[in-house]
Amino acid sequence: MTKPIDLRSLAYVAAAAFAALALTAAAAIAALALTQAQQPSLRVLSPQDGAVIQGGNVELRMEVQGVELSPRPSSNTAYVQLRLDEAPPVKAYAGTFTFQGVTPGNHLLRIELRRSNGSELNPPVRTQVRFAVRAAHR
Repeated sequence: MTKPIDLRSLAYVAAAAFAALALTAAAAIAALALTQAQQPSLRVLSPQDGAVIQGGNVELRMEVQGVELSPRPSSNTAYVQLRLDEAPPVKAYAGTFTFQGVTPGNHLLRIELRRSNGSELNPPVRTQVRFAVRAAHR
């Protein structure tokens, strides 16, 4: 002989299961939003791709989000690695950097956001800008 089902107990179990599912879904959504908000990003403000610059000084302006630019290693610090043409890369710890004495001609600037310990971000955050330098008028 089977026991009759207590509908009140069944309702409590169902309500508890639904509440647990709702909390799990809310936590997953919050974690996803937090992850997306913390994804590092890099945007070049200037020079724009294809720009023509007069004279040999090229000022790079960038917007970095999701990490702090700093030479001090921590879990949320980074630097910007800049590589102009085939020159050795240089590090930038601010949103601006000026290349001085850039020769006239076409140039490629590769820009990558890297962790302060030198490792690559996952996924990598990089971009590039092509520009031309023309001799200053005298």
